[in-house]
Amino acid sequence: MLRDAHGLEVTAANRAAVDSFDQTLISYLAFANDIGLRLKDTLTHDPDFALAHCFKGYLFLLMGAKALVPRAAKELALAQAQLARTTPRERLHVKALEAWCMLDLQGATNAWEAAARDHPLDVLAVKMLHYTHFYMGDSQNLRDSVGRVWPAWHDKLPAYGYMLSMRAFGLEETGDYDQALSLGSRAHDINPNDAWAVHAVAHVYEMRDQRPEGLAWLEQCMAGGGTQWHNFRYHLRWHQALVLHEMQHYDKVLALYDSAVFNPQSDEYLDLANDTSLLLRLEMAGINVGSRWESLAEKIKLRIDEHLLTFVDAHFMMPLATCAPDHANQFLASINAYMDTAEDTYAGVSQSVARDLCAAVRSYQAGQFDACVEALEPVRSLVHLIGGSHAQRDVFAEMLIEAAVRSGRLPLARSLLFERVSARPRNVRAWNRLAYVLRQLGDVDGAIRAAQGANGAV
Repeated sequence: MLRDAHGLEVTAANRAAVDSFDQTLISYLAFANDIGLRLKDTLTHDPDFALAHCFKGYLFLLMGAKALVPRAAKELALAQAQLARTTPRERLHVKALEAWCMLDLQGATNAWEAAARDHPLDVLAVKMLHYTHFYMGDSQNLRDSVGRVWPAWHDKLPAYGYMLSMRAFGLEETGDYDQALSLGSRAHDINPNDAWAVHAVAHVYEMRDQRPEGLAWLEQCMAGGGTQWHNFRYHLRWHQALVLHEMQHYDKVLALYDSAVFNPQSDEYLDLANDTSLLLRLEMAGINVGSRWESLAEKIKLRIDEHLLTFVDAHFMMPLATCAPDHANQFLASINAYMDTAEDTYAGVSQSVARDLCAAVRSYQAGQFDACVEALEPVRSLVHLIGGSHAQRDVFAEMLIEAAVRSGRLPLARSLLFERVSARPRNVRAWNRLAYVLRQLGDVDGAIRAAQGANGAV
């Protein structure tokens, strides 16, 4: 029996396969662009490496495309063929992949939780939990899944810095910004190539509305263009664009979108979510984005029956509702049919919130602002269930505010904006929008105070 770089038993044919898999996991943790090459090297050393086949299956499912589920299932079969000789930990990974291939995210999560509980140094299990808790909207367990293993980790372990960045992000998503900033910065000091550390710190600045600091951080970290990273670099550029958007530098946002956020060749779901949510934010701010929606709609038209993540579907609806209304209607009908017949994780979340959220997006982009409010307001407290970060889901909060304003529901808009500036007192755009709403309501003094709030937040 061989052991990996963290001392865990691994069923493999030789030392070279184990060492190569260790390097594969480090590349994965860093969002490096050589993950596939390293995994191929691992399986060349040992074609029967069960845990490597599990990881390859995970990678297919992480792409968020239903066409790749059969390829993940093929890797599952290869891992299952070696099941009799694997360790209990490895069998839990096989169990997780089996559940995930059936689109049972909770079942996969349970298996990884068991692996991390019994083997706190199983960084792959912890990282996969970071994914599933994130996309099941469970920020507490996003944080605590790292906390449950944290005392076993120390700075002499190879993946320690990457564990720091995971811990930082979980703390940020649960509002502990000071500690998140400290740990995220430390993680970046240890591994300047750690994209998740860059990401965690960027989120802290975003949630604190520290725009100059956030922009400086991202420009510093992305100085080399992020070419050492895979597609996740586009998401970091999205964060940079989001900062510029909050600073109301809309021409710079569009320039960055065209040069560094939008990838014409990519149909990866996170890239599409970056693109769609940024264009929608710009349109809500009154900016004409031209024909940029069309290319996104063309990529999505062929995927309206996939339904792997509700977060993805809510973003897929944006370009369809904008320039392909017939496909938007088909998409909503497909969601309705799926959630009534399937019993997987997606169907459950769709029944509680995602269907109404997608209907709200369709209505907003169709200019039916009353209908948007009617669909979105009752589920606004449940939007976190679709997963994603606070920053990503914020587009739906902005949509409800704008729909309330444009439908003439000004008291509702005022209430939502009061809530927003109370939570984010440095948010210039929210103060300015509040000033507008208060003027429309005849509250001149309140509008003056809101304008002063915007000036103080600059």
